[in-house]
Amino acid sequence: MGNNASSINVILDQAQPAIYYAGEIISGHVHFNITERTKKTDEIYLSLTGDIGYTTTRTVRMQNGQMERKTDGHNVRILGQKFLLGRPLLNQSNRDIPYHDLHTLEPGLYKYPFSIRLPEELPPTLHPEDYPYVRYQLQVLLEKKWYHSNDRHRYPIRIYPRVNLHNISNSKSAVKFGTKRKDVTVKGVLQQAGLIPGEQTILALDIQNPGRLSIKRIDVCFIQRYEIEQCRRRLELIRLSVPELTNNQDQHIEASCSLTIPVGIPPTFSYRSNATRPIVHVDLHYDLKIEVKAKGLFTDFDLQVPVIIGTISNEHFNSSMRSNSMSAVNMVALDFTDDDMPPPYESVNYHD
Repeated sequence: MGNNASSINVILDQAQPAIYYAGEIISGHVHFNITERTKKTDEIYLSLTGDIGYTTTRTVRMQNGQMERKTDGHNVRILGQKFLLGRPLLNQSNRDIPYHDLHTLEPGLYKYPFSIRLPEELPPTLHPEDYPYVRYQLQVLLEKKWYHSNDRHRYPIRIYPRVNLHNISNSKSAVKFGTKRKDVTVKGVLQQAGLIPGEQTILALDIQNPGRLSIKRIDVCFIQRYEIEQCRRRLELIRLSVPELTNNQDQHIEASCSLTIPVGIPPTFSYRSNATRPIVHVDLHYDLKIEVKAKGLFTDFDLQVPVIIGTISNEHFNSSMRSNSMSAVNMVALDFTDDDMPPPYESVNYHD
């Protein structure tokens, strides 16, 4: 197997694009489509890996005496589970194939069922394409004789930790904030401090402008910020302008806007890998940035309001755990030794 007479694919039970949460079970089938009679001589493994990648910089002296900055990539494995797949099922009959029939496989589709329970404490998938990242993968490995190279097939998996807002104090409380710059006082209220993806909230603003400074516009930005070791990234997820605050010189302005949290984003989370060497940390948080654009030089200012993003409600948690309460099938757990690494505020008050 693993030649031009066969193809490999992983079919997950959960509809794609899937998000798996810490503690859940990843289940599905490894499909082998055999197009011609094939001798089975390979061991077939499935592995689940999780890696954190980041970069560091150092200064080195070149041969000409000049100093030059070098960037080093670091990959730290935080999760490694490897399984030997058992007997396949025939697609036509969905029955087990006896061991004595596994020496030669006739043309057809063969399915290897699997189920893997995730650990309870994992950092969220972040920017898996390039540094810095948190990346998870399912890998199918056809382990051949020593004189042949192994076949390896990788499939990305998105994994998020569970963050229950009900367990976080003040997450359902309103957030009051404010600042004063250039005789302009901006006060505001965010409807609630904690939100889940897809949920809508209201931002209300109250502006005192006694000097009638011309406010060109006020933008509201929803920003994701994450840090992996020394690497920091900022991603602007939403930017909108408040319509009532465009080219406004009124002494007192009241305005509001609705904001819907994007679906599919990971939750607020802080992680430290105490079981690895080196120890790595991942910190992910969100904030609303209110940018005030006023007429004149050095008159623009902004303020930031932290927002807590959770995952799912207790009701969804309970139903999800019930639907995933299955046992592992046709798999043998092994010690994982695969060393294949992936390529390289402003002051805020809470009020009920």
